Amino acid sequence: MNEEILEKYWQYLRREYRKTHTQKNYYRFVRKFLKWIEETKGKTYTELTPADTKDYKAYCVKSFKVNGNVGRLNAVNNFVHEFLGKKKLRITAPKSEEIQKDVLDSEELERYKNGAQTPLEKLIVTYQIEAYLRPSDFYNLRISRHNKKTQIVYTDDSKTGNTRVILTPNMEKAYDEYLLHRTKPKREEDEDKLIIVDKGSNYGLAPSPDSDFIYRQTKKIAARAGFNRSVYPYLIKPSAITDAFNRQVNPKIIRKQARHKNIETTLRYDQTSDEMAKEYFNRTQKQLNMDNLTPEDKAKVWLDKLLVGEIDLKTFKTGLDVLLPDKRKGEDIGYI
Repeated sequence: MNEEILEKYWQYLRREYRKTHTQKNYYRFVRKFLKWIEETKGKTYTELTPADTKDYKAYCVKSFKVNGNVGRLNAVNNFVHEFLGKKKLRITAPKSEEIQKDVLDSEELERYKNGAQTPLEKLIVTYQIEAYLRPSDFYNLRISRHNKKTQIVYTDDSKTGNTRVILTPNMEKAYDEYLLHRTKPKREEDEDKLIIVDKGSNYGLAPSPDSDFIYRQTKKIAARAGFNRSVYPYLIKPSAITDAFNRQVNPKIIRKQARHKNIETTLRYDQTSDEMAKEYFNRTQKQLNMDNLTPEDKAKVWLDKLLVGEIDLKTFKTGLDVLLPDKRKGEDIGYI
């Protein structure tokens, strides 16, 4: 009985939801819900009562973390209310909690990137760090949807609905290098898929969206890079976004590349720690404290301001005349 209704529910999801990951997650969670009801209560979906769904919620709260229960219980609500039309069976689903992850710093990100050896591994780490791709995004990459002329990459699907990312110069370099060494697909339907498995039992096949291919590649690269801590795909994304914030990249650029609809979503990915904040203030404010610097060191700071656009060339030259009055103007820049 449950198998029959699950098939009908799957067809419903395919009609109502465009995003593949939403379809699959709702279906997976509802299958587990119905299995629990059958094993615990000895019931099918036709016999559900409000007490049953509340008991399932209590089981989930006890057994799983809050953020995992957001999707788990929303799927149940979708099934009992939207699909079955039984509003009284709804349960209250929790709101997701913001989790502070111990992200990789800029040096660790560079070490992770340097751990990639093969063209495929280099493609993966570059797209993870510069395009903030999730594992599911990799399975949707197509060769035909890489437009180097416009510097745009399109994915077939996206959690946010936005499928455009900027093809950065580093991404383009990794993409071109990978295509030179890309394994020839065994199946015609995989010809346009960017990633083809290059070794093992699935050699020559595009990895399945249900597989852990990107997770395993990430763990392998991290192990080679010498990490003792756990490094996984969903750590790379907040690490890369946090690093971009620390490098003072415009938040609007980060939001666009991460394909977030709202800047608030982007800000939640920023995992800047107290130590990162301390390092920033110590670095920037010590640079600004020029009282104890020699005239030559002050001139170097003045040059830094010119290079980052904080002052113009005329102001820079005037400052040098004040700081180094005994130097001829023609020698100032060469001296620094």
